[in-house]
Amino acid sequence: MGEEVGGRLRRLRAERGLTQRELAEPHYTAAYVSSVETGARTPSGDALRHFAARLGVDTGELLGVTSPRDDVRLDLDIAAAAAEFLAGNGSAPQMRRLVRRAEKIGRDRQAGLAWLWLARFTEGDARSRLVAAAEAALGDDIPPYREVAAALRANVLIGRGEPHHAMHLLRTALDASLDRHPHPVLLLTLHAYLADGRLRLGETAQAAHHAGEALRLSRGDEEILTELTGNQHRLAETYLADGRVADAVAAVSVLHDLLHERALRPVLARCLFARALARRADDPEGALADLRASRAAVPDHAVTLELADVCRDLGRLDDAAALLAEAAEAIPADSPHSASLTFQQGSLALARGDLESAEAGFAHAIDVAALRDARGVLAASIDKAGELLRDQGRSEEAADLLRRGLLLLGAEEDVPK
Repeated sequence: MGEEVGGRLRRLRAERGLTQRELAEPHYTAAYVSSVETGARTPSGDALRHFAARLGVDTGELLGVTSPRDDVRLDLDIAAAAAEFLAGNGSAPQMRRLVRRAEKIGRDRQAGLAWLWLARFTEGDARSRLVAAAEAALGDDIPPYREVAAALRANVLIGRGEPHHAMHLLRTALDASLDRHPHPVLLLTLHAYLADGRLRLGETAQAAHHAGEALRLSRGDEEILTELTGNQHRLAETYLADGRVADAVAAVSVLHDLLHERALRPVLARCLFARALARRADDPEGALADLRASRAAVPDHAVTLELADVCRDLGRLDDAAALLAEAAEAIPADSPHSASLTFQQGSLALARGDLESAEAGFAHAIDVAALRDARGVLAASIDKAGELLRDQGRSEEAADLLRRGLLLLGAEEDVPK
C-alpha cells in the first residue's frame, strides 16, 4: 500500500507543481514526503489528511479507493434519493446507506448532504440529532454547504420556541455569506428562513423584506423546478457516460442546488404569505395573487383565512364565502385559528348586510377568542360588534359590550359605567 500511495502522492504533487518541502510544510519535512513517495514509509492518517488538503483532493483518492467518477456516482445516487423524498416516496434506510457509503470512503460533504436530507423529512427530537450529524460532517467545509446546515439548525430552534436565537444564527450566517460567499441558493435559504422566523415573531415588515429577497432569488414554482431537476440529472448522467467527468461534476453541483431549492417549497410559501401581508394595504390584487400562490404551494389555515379576508375587502363575497366554508370544515374547534374563522364569518355577514347573523357571529367570535386567548381577534371582535350596535342606536348595549370586553382583555373589574 505504501508504494501505491507514494506513487499517487508523487504524481499529484508533480501535477500541481509543488516541491516536497511545499507539500510537507508546516507539519512535516521534505525528507518525510520523500520516504512516503518511495514507499519506504506508510503515512499516518493525520499525514494523509494533511497531504490531501494540500493537494486539494480527498484522502480516498490518495488511497486509491475512489475516483472522481465514483464521487459523481455517489452524488447522483444521493440526488436520486433526495428526489424520492421530495416526491413523497423517500426511504430513510436508503439515505442512511448512502451516508455510510460516503463515510466509508471519507466523503464528509456527501455524508453531510445525506444527513441534511434525512433531517428535512424527520420530525421531533430525531431531527435535531440529524442536523447535528450534518453540522459535524460539514463543519470544515466551505460556507455554501456549512451554512445550509446552520439554516436547518435555526429551523429546529424555531420549532423549539427559540426564534430569537434562530434569528441571530441566521443573520450572522447571512452577513458572512454576503461578505465572502454570496452563493445564490445559500442566500435564498437564509432569507427564506429569516422571513419565516420574523413572521412568527410578528415582525411583518422585516419578514416581508427577507421574503422579497428570497422570492427574487428563487427560480420558479414546483413544476418548473421539477422539470429543471430532471433535465439536470439526465445531463449529469450523460456527461458521466461520455467520460466528461469535470462537466459531470459541474452538472451535479447545479442539480443539488435545484433539489435544495425544491426542498424550500414550504418556507417559500410562507414568504409569499409574508409579502402578501405587507402588500395588502397598497396592492390588494398583488396580495391576493401571493396568497393564492402560497395556498397552492402548501395549504395553510392562516393563508386561507387571510385570502378570504382580502376577497371580502375586494367585494368578492362568494369567493370569501367558499373559502370560509372550506376552512370551517378543516379547522378543528380547539385550533388557534378557530377564533379568526368565527370573526371572519361575522365580517362576511356584515358585508352582505345580514346584521342579525353579523351580530351573532361577532358575539361567538368574542367567546371563542377569549377561550383561545386570541387577544388580537378578541379586540377586533369587540370593536366590530360595538360599532354594529352603535349604528343601530343600541348605545347602552354597546357600552355593556365594551365593559365586558375590557374585562376579558384584563382591565380592572371596577371599570366605570
